[in-house]
Amino acid sequence: MRILLTGKHGQLGWELHRQLERDYEVIALGREDIDFRDSKFMLSMLRSLPKCDLIVNAAAYTDVDKAEREPFLAEAVNAEAPALLATEADRRGIPMIHFSTNHVFSGRWRKSPYRETDHPNPMSCYGRTKLEGELRIKNILEKHLIFRLSGLYGIRRRNFFTTMLSRNRSGISPRIANDQFVSPNWAPLVAEVVAYAIKRLLQDDRIPWGIYHLSGGGSTTPYEFARLIFGKIRQVWGGNVLFPTPSASRALRVSARRPKYSVLDSTHFNDTFHYALPGWYEQFLYFFGGLQPNL
Repeated sequence: MRILLTGKHGQLGWELHRQLERDYEVIALGREDIDFRDSKFMLSMLRSLPKCDLIVNAAAYTDVDKAEREPFLAEAVNAEAPALLATEADRRGIPMIHFSTNHVFSGRWRKSPYRETDHPNPMSCYGRTKLEGELRIKNILEKHLIFRLSGLYGIRRRNFFTTMLSRNRSGISPRIANDQFVSPNWAPLVAEVVAYAIKRLLQDDRIPWGIYHLSGGGSTTPYEFARLIFGKIRQVWGGNVLFPTPSASRALRVSARRPKYSVLDSTHFNDTFHYALPGWYEQFLYFFGGLQPNL
């Protein structure tokens, strides 16, 4: 079977490519192969590709703050390009997997994890464009799976962990929000679970189409997660470590508003695919300890 994968250099795309190429022929595309800002070129390029059995779109504009200054680019990558991919999947009669985000929710007055049936209310350009991408795929293509993810991190690309590592190396004690609640997820584990879901999908066409939340259980604040990261840095590498300082999110100089509470309930995914991510803290121990989780 052949899979078309976009975003091969991204944090999740790179991990997915490693997972999928073990069992499938993968046509992996990056920025050098396809320009999501040029719809005509993109559509022409897609139609020149050989027969595929599945499209997996791991490409995204993920810089939450920069999206506020580049709304048209965020729109092109997060909404228009997924719509074109869905159109191509519909033309070919094949399914498509797309990735969205917990930023489609505002988290106002929320104290329990979001389910797929909860009403989205994004607070940022990033969240709005990701939600628009979801809606456009839903309106174009019946055979779609949209996985909403939360707080991906790892050793590649820019993410919360690599940012904290950079701050430590530069001797900067960062101010981190202590009034937001999130569930961090280690990218390689997320890719492993998605690869399993793809295997199930390609073997069983009775998988219900639609949106699924995919995240480990539990929650923490960005500040507490940063403290955990700095503590592990000191434990593993030693030396002087400047721990972060807690801050109210409104006092931080950022362009985009973040959800106050954006924890996702993955019961629907777990029940459908009979597979679940470990809790966020267990994932972090695997990440730093090099242990293999028992999924």
